[in-house]
Amino acid sequence: MRYFLLLLQQSRILILFLALEGLAIYWIASVQSYPRSKFSAQTTEINGRVSQWQSELKAYVNLKVENQQLAEENLRMRQQLNSSLMVQYYGADTINDSVLNQRYTYLSAEIVRSSHLKRANFIIIDKGSRSGVKRDMGVMGPNGVVGVVAGVSANFSRVIPIINSSLTISGALKNEGYFGPVKWPGRDYQHSQLNDIPRYSDVKEGDTVLTDGRSQYFPAGIVIGTVEDKQLQADQNFYELGLNLSTDFASLRQVYVIKDFFGAELDSLQNESLP
Repeated sequence: MRYFLLLLQQSRILILFLALEGLAIYWIASVQSYPRSKFSAQTTEINGRVSQWQSELKAYVNLKVENQQLAEENLRMRQQLNSSLMVQYYGADTINDSVLNQRYTYLSAEIVRSSHLKRANFIIIDKGSRSGVKRDMGVMGPNGVVGVVAGVSANFSRVIPIINSSLTISGALKNEGYFGPVKWPGRDYQHSQLNDIPRYSDVKEGDTVLTDGRSQYFPAGIVIGTVEDKQLQADQNFYELGLNLSTDFASLRQVYVIKDFFGAELDSLQNESLP
């Protein structure tokens, strides 16, 4: 205690100076308008920055929640569409001769890795066998067809997109119904081709091409793209149509895996040996 009092006595001039200096600064800031406004502006700037960071962080968190809620709402709406249902008729001698059965359901997933500038492009999604994903399930995005599941682990799945030259799906003209194989020619990720469209069709630039339900991967009515040009194939009887794909693979993040409840039953019939 004695040493502390001695230290205070030796530093009394410095302590008095600092006290007077602080009092002077307080008086200037509180009495004179310019320094006070300057200090106030600096405080406002700091508070504003902090509030902005807090707001941006909150908006980011809320955006992820809203995106998930939107994806779930899209799933609910899609599963109520007629394309996800199948009408089955059981005969005219029954009171209720038809039943609507749920054929397709959709599982939301996010892309964790992908490529779109290679010839053998791929997509990895964050859902696997634990979520019920199996090989040969179709995959679509918010704007249309994406691809087909090719490999599955417990927590992830590998998808072959339609911008991979090894995948062919069936597509049809929305207006006329003519159908043919859609196969990527390997040029760029925004364009593909629909072949074997009859020469006598009235196909025009801008016509929409949809899945037609003939492939095992997709229900009918999912957008593949729009026609941008046409030319006759080598046999001169059919058109080769250039397509502008509806899915932008460079920005794709959210996808939906399509589960077909009747897929196994259809496959068993297709694979039966003919008599």
